[in-house]
Amino acid sequence: MLKRILTLAALVLVVTAASTQGADGGFAVNSSPPGAEVTLKGDAVVVGITPTTFQHPLIGEYQVTVKKYGFENYRSRVTLDPAKPLALDIRLTPKTRLKSAVRSLFIPGWGQRYTDQKTKGFFFNLLAAGSVAAFLIADDEFRYRRDLFNQSKQVYDSSAKAGASYTEMQALHTDLAARQKKAYDAETTRRVTIGAVIGVWGWSVLDALFFFPSEHGSYSVGGISVEPSAKPGVLGLQMTRRF
Repeated sequence: MLKRILTLAALVLVVTAASTQGADGGFAVNSSPPGAEVTLKGDAVVVGITPTTFQHPLIGEYQVTVKKYGFENYRSRVTLDPAKPLALDIRLTPKTRLKSAVRSLFIPGWGQRYTDQKTKGFFFNLLAAGSVAAFLIADDEFRYRRDLFNQSKQVYDSSAKAGASYTEMQALHTDLAARQKKAYDAETTRRVTIGAVIGVWGWSVLDALFFFPSEHGSYSVGGISVEPSAKPGVLGLQMTRRF
């Protein structure tokens, strides 16, 4: 009887040890804040939501990508071995208005894409490309009209010095005045396109500053914030209130 009890106790200890080893094994990923999407890419592709533990028999080098709306993406590489448990604790960096505005200052729409507003980012990219293209065309036209005006002016001045007749000078003056007007109109159009380029750049920066997106999936009513719960094994909403 005593032998059976000892044997049963030994079996219980073995099963308990095996369960503990299985629970502690795998690749654990925690993030601050939680609720981020984790993607492992290597020989296989596995996706989870932090905090999570990948119990799959993953072997070899994997790229880890962690994404959460409102935070910058995190990327790193790890070497996984099913026999060696591994844990990764990540503190995500929040996206800010300043970072978004600086990006839009360099390229309109870049700040909007940075904050996951892809449609708005594409809109500003399109406006920027169109305004720059319009400026280049207007600038080329202005240079062409200015060169024609300068040529006509040289001909007019040289003819006056050579003692050309009144009829010839009148014809040259008419041609010079027409080319001068076209050059002036081309310069006006060029200035308008410059203003358009500056306007698009400024609009994109101001939009990035004053229309920074709020946290996705959460909203506030009467000072109470409601957002999805990110606790493992829990499905529901989490409500918080600031005092």
